[in-house]
Amino acid sequence: MRELIIITVILFSGVVSSNAQIKPGRYLIGGGLNIYNAKYVQPLPVAEVDYLSTNIQLGRVVKENTVVGVNFSSANGKNHYSDLPDSNYSSTNAYSAGLFYRKYKKLAKDFYFFAEVNASYDYSKNDQKQYFQGITTGSHSISNGGSAAFIPGISYAVCKRMQMDLLIPNLFTISYAHRKTDYTSSNLPQKPTEKGNVFSLNTNLNSGLLSSFGIGFKFFIGK
Repeated sequence: MRELIIITVILFSGVVSSNAQIKPGRYLIGGGLNIYNAKYVQPLPVAEVDYLSTNIQLGRVVKENTVVGVNFSSANGKNHYSDLPDSNYSSTNAYSAGLFYRKYKKLAKDFYFFAEVNASYDYSKNDQKQYFQGITTGSHSISNGGSAAFIPGISYAVCKRMQMDLLIPNLFTISYAHRKTDYTSSNLPQKPTEKGNVFSLNTNLNSGLLSSFGIGFKFFIGK
């Protein structure tokens, strides 16, 4: 699929003249939508996975080759048995909103190197339920925190208003979250609660770096 997208872009760019410029006053629009559904019929009962994620990026070119804007994203997923709605399941809902700063550096005609930094507020909720040997257990977890990431990449001007990004997602990420989890069990009279803070610092510099590239598209509108 990725190869097909690249080939399509190359063919399209061969017939469209770009003359792209990232000029002050223009607006950047980007985003994506991912929908996934799968059913596993063996072994019975039928297991089903549903997943939906969206992200939106809106920005303004405040000076030549410099964009400032906002990010929004959400992800919702559920694993369950479609023919046994009250049995085992796991669901997750996550939301994020923040700011980004992106700087472009022209390398050649229609090619740019870019570096982006972003910071966001992150919220997630997870619910689980398990039934085993007559005992029902479950958990309800809520996480609040923030994160910051550094994302470099290469951008190619497919046409005057559209650019294709080849990027390394979250080359460097730092995050902090406060998490609270309530546990339930049919054989316990009380609900144990667990609270804690999670701090993480991650880099994408490993042997699989070359397989971590992502492809995205950005649109510039305005004069």
